Amino acid sequence: MSNNNTSDPVNSFIGANNAQGYSSSGGVFPRNVFLDQITTVWNTAIPMSTQWLVLIDKFPSCLNTSIIQGLERTDGDKTGFDITQAVDILTNYNNQKLVGCWFAHEVTLPSEQYSVEGVSVANNRGFLPGVVGSSRSADAPSLNIVFKETTTSFIDFVIRPWVILGAHYGYTARPGGITDPKNVKVTLRVIEYTRSNAGVAMLPRKEWVYYNCAPYNVSEETLDYETEKLQTFRSLWTFSNYTVGTPISLDRVANLLATNRTGTGR
Repeated sequence: MSNNNTSDPVNSFIGANNAQGYSSSGGVFPRNVFLDQITTVWNTAIPMSTQWLVLIDKFPSCLNTSIIQGLERTDGDKTGFDITQAVDILTNYNNQKLVGCWFAHEVTLPSEQYSVEGVSVANNRGFLPGVVGSSRSADAPSLNIVFKETTTSFIDFVIRPWVILGAHYGYTARPGGITDPKNVKVTLRVIEYTRSNAGVAMLPRKEWVYYNCAPYNVSEETLDYETEKLQTFRSLWTFSNYTVGTPISLDRVANLLATNRTGTGR
């Protein structure tokens, strides 16, 4: 095939005969490069969209029966908001750390934006106005997490009381941090994974970390007699700041993939 072949745009290649590339003549096949980039090159492959988890670093110590019953009106026999046993079960290692928060069903990560304004000039005629940057979003930052309902309800025995505690204690900075009994803020992480090589576990590709995070809204619940279905409920969380990055360095990812490919790591 000639370098100047234009009759076959799919299989034609770019580059001189002595160039480094994918073709037998030294050029580069654009089609092959494209396919390799989305199928075999880890950094530019299409990632998996369903492999993610939510990690809540630590739950507030005030999330217990005695404190919530002391703040809220309850019945005489004190069964209302008796949450301690449910909290202990729902926040244990198996339900929160082994595969992340077992109950998280969907996450909507907040957007990032700021305002821009045009600077008008008298009689600017055909010229476009100048542009200046203005404020970042004026709304309080908000993270949307949907939880699935289970027999012992995470949304009603953990998140709902947590919202109530936030309303009572507020988001004041506490000197004791997470150990302060009135602190309702935690660090929350959303980690996204994708495939690696055969024989290697999935690798984390992106980590969102939300600091001083606390839920402030739980959606309403509707019960009916129509059909049995998976119930999910939305919660909204606010936070002070966030970061996004790679949980492990890309150099380390490359080394892990190369080690497995050569078989030296088995």
